[in-house]
Amino acid sequence: MKKENTGTAEKILKDIGRSIDELIARAKDSKGELRSEFKERIEELKRNRDSLEKDFRKFRDDHAQDFEKFENSLQKVADEVKETLKRWFGKEEERNKAE
Repeated sequence: MKKENTGTAEKILKDIGRSIDELIARAKDSKGELRSEFKERIEELKRNRDSLEKDFRKFRDDHAQDFEKFENSLQKVADEVKETLKRWFGKEEERNKAE
């Protein structure tokens, strides 16, 4: 397995963790229903992150030759997480403006 591939996948997992941390910080400033939505989404993202980390470790150990395929899938998931965060932050800003 290429060392740079491992580093890239680990960076993606760290980026996901940072995105979740950012969402947690923003959720603290939210109110009512939006705060509840944030909490639910945060828990879902944490479960997804934990599952990805577990899958990553197992796959890395079992299938070093196929690691690049997995890394590409992981990047797609990271992109989806980032897009979800952008949408949620947009909702939060719209609701805060309305209040």
